[in-house]
Amino acid sequence: MKRQQNPGGAVSAPALPRRRFLQAAAGVGVAAGLSSTLAACGGSGSSGGNVTLHLWDTDTRPERTANLKKLISMFEAKNPGIRISYLGLPTDQYMQKINTAIATRSTPDLLTPKASDIAALVAQKALAPLDERLKAAGLEPQISAQMLKSSRAAAPDGKLYLTPATSLADVIYYRADWFKQAGLKPPATWQDFDAAARRLTDASKGRFGYTLRGGNGFFPQMVEMVYPRAGVTTFFRQDGTCTLDDPAVISACEAYVALFGKQTARSDLTADFKTLVAQFGKGGAAMLSHSIGSFPNHVTALGADKVGVVAPFPGPGPRVLSGWMTTGFAMFRASKHQDAAWKFLAYTMEQEGNSFWAQKSGYLPGNKAVAQEKWVTENAALKAALDAAATPGAVTLEQPYYLPEFTSITTTDLLPQWQKVLQGNLSSRDFLTAAAASLTKVKSKYDKEHR
Repeated sequence: MKRQQNPGGAVSAPALPRRRFLQAAAGVGVAAGLSSTLAACGGSGSSGGNVTLHLWDTDTRPERTANLKKLISMFEAKNPGIRISYLGLPTDQYMQKINTAIATRSTPDLLTPKASDIAALVAQKALAPLDERLKAAGLEPQISAQMLKSSRAAAPDGKLYLTPATSLADVIYYRADWFKQAGLKPPATWQDFDAAARRLTDASKGRFGYTLRGGNGFFPQMVEMVYPRAGVTTFFRQDGTCTLDDPAVISACEAYVALFGKQTARSDLTADFKTLVAQFGKGGAAMLSHSIGSFPNHVTALGADKVGVVAPFPGPGPRVLSGWMTTGFAMFRASKHQDAAWKFLAYTMEQEGNSFWAQKSGYLPGNKAVAQEKWVTENAALKAALDAAATPGAVTLEQPYYLPEFTSITTTDLLPQWQKVLQGNLSSRDFLTAAAASLTKVKSKYDKEHR
């Protein structure tokens, strides 16, 4: 899955006349269809007692769009006085278009932001905080505490701007049929994982114990396989320094890197997510670490009986939960129909709406009652993540998406250095020490700006 983050910057400008605004929007690449929608959004039109809300979607995969439109129709059926107008934004340009709308005071009512977008939007005072409405509606006790924490952690001020409707979580997939044939039990410890990776590797047959992400998107998989093993529960210490240089993290990273070229294919040096899925699905690897969102891909490729799932194993200290990234909905502060917009946000967290949306998304549901439904308990990936979260003392590792530079550092700056580590041209210690210094620097800068 692609994780994006955009630096914030307070932007404010007087509203432009319609003609001037459309010209300005076109100048930054806003499509003609979006321009007319922008002009209409500021008023969120209503007539005859009916309200029309405008929702902008930042993730427009065809199947997901169809499911979101169905969720909207379900909501409208229960709220006949409210209509929601849907607009899908181009995935690679959505923040540019949102920033234009903020600058011209033409924002819609509702948005589906990524967690990594929240800091930039909050910096522009674009989103409405939801804590008081959540409390007044009596919804907070019904929602997963871990997901609420993750949603609030995405914002620099610790407030709730993103509804904890669903969440991703990291798991380890394994070939259940290969384990059975080899007389191996499902891995339950890091030692089990290491032993299985060695036992199930047969390089002469192009079959490896694990497939490692050396290319684009390497950082989330590295974190999944390193921080839980190290037992380190936070990215920053109390003094603001980054824990990537913690001795336990370095040791766990060395164990992870040691898999490369021995229990993994050397071609994994440039492997991205699509490569990993193909490697696992075509019989080239016994184990793969990724989020719960890829479970349907593996079942489709191999069959449910051949796909086993476990959460990253406990290390020393509390169990560390990684990859718990909340996905949900947000409300723009400038919406003239916030009460109506809140009704939709609440619906995505209430049992009916949350059950439909989480099931169709294949993600963890935010609503506790939904988490007990049969479709959740029979989904091996969801069950593994939830069982891990139920471990006494389990701690969610919150990645600092609120830092404007976090994604660019971890996705672009560190990638060539990571590949040097895999090739043996840079030590894990030197790599992590330098990465820790970079993140400590941006954290210090951020803290000074937000005192």
